[in-house]
Amino acid sequence: MRDGIKVIDIHNHFYSRPWLDYLAERSEEPRFEWTGPTSGVARIGEFTPSHVDKAGDFDIEARIRDLDDAGIDVQVLSHTCPGVAELPVAESIEWAKKINDIFADICKQFPGRFYFLATIPPRDIKEALKEMERASKELGAKGVQMYSNIDGVLATSEEFYPIFEKASEFDLSVKIHPSFKPLATDAMRKAGLPLQLYGFTLDTTMVLTTMLFQGLFERLPGLKVIHSHLGGMAPYMMGRVDTAFKRYAKEINIKGSRPPSEVYKEHVYIDTLSMHVPAIKCAWEYMGVDRLLFGTDYPHRASGTVEGNLAVLDQVGFPKEDKQKVLSGNATRLFRLE
Repeated sequence: MRDGIKVIDIHNHFYSRPWLDYLAERSEEPRFEWTGPTSGVARIGEFTPSHVDKAGDFDIEARIRDLDDAGIDVQVLSHTCPGVAELPVAESIEWAKKINDIFADICKQFPGRFYFLATIPPRDIKEALKEMERASKELGAKGVQMYSNIDGVLATSEEFYPIFEKASEFDLSVKIHPSFKPLATDAMRKAGLPLQLYGFTLDTTMVLTTMLFQGLFERLPGLKVIHSHLGGMAPYMMGRVDTAFKRYAKEINIKGSRPPSEVYKEHVYIDTLSMHVPAIKCAWEYMGVDRLLFGTDYPHRASGTVEGNLAVLDQVGFPKEDKQKVLSGNATRLFRLE
């Protein structure tokens, strides 16, 4: 609880020990290297996009202790990169099922404390759709996580449309999360900057902008998307996005008919991961309070600590009713939680 308000964390990640041990045995990317009893790194060449430095990344009992200390009541678990999308197809299918089973078991063991988003093998669309159905109907998944690109192909490529169609049909929210290797990896390498800084946010922003330009939400009016990391760059560039939508309609075959700035805030939710009060205020003003969801990125620290993200929300100036929506009310409604 936070000032008497229930706290639901919708953006956090759990690897599980079997997954990390499996990656540690691999000889090619994606792979993981244990550096201590509760620490390790996943690498792309010289980059280390993912770190493990807390037992709660793979030990659910340790996680519960951390959540109790921070005042987090509920988490909607999701996997993270490196994820199954980077694996050969057969292994991807196998591990998507294993991960969903692990998450479902956690939710059964701790009812009401944890829910989860389904992991899918996107490089085999038929199997991805089957796993979405199994995870939602048999295991109780509350949504699905889709990476921003799959082996260098943006998530909005037509080959992946059936995933969004199925999500709309099943009323499953889709969280767009950065991939292990964003499309801007080479540019970030040349700039000498970490992938987490702009590579991740640019990747997800390209996905959402492409969705708007393609008219995907007009084709699938029931589709609901969660744009990670305070909407990447999208909420702060909507004036420019609208202008490009009008200016380049013929040059890039834009299929949408409505201004992107209107469609985005009707279909998209964003988490509060930013650690920057002015940015959260901007998103609040543009999106409206009903589209903001609390997230921590626990146990990773590229988006700040759990305590830091809670403290930043205290500085934004939300009225108590709005703060309740951000911390838990909106998530309860979106995911239909008990």
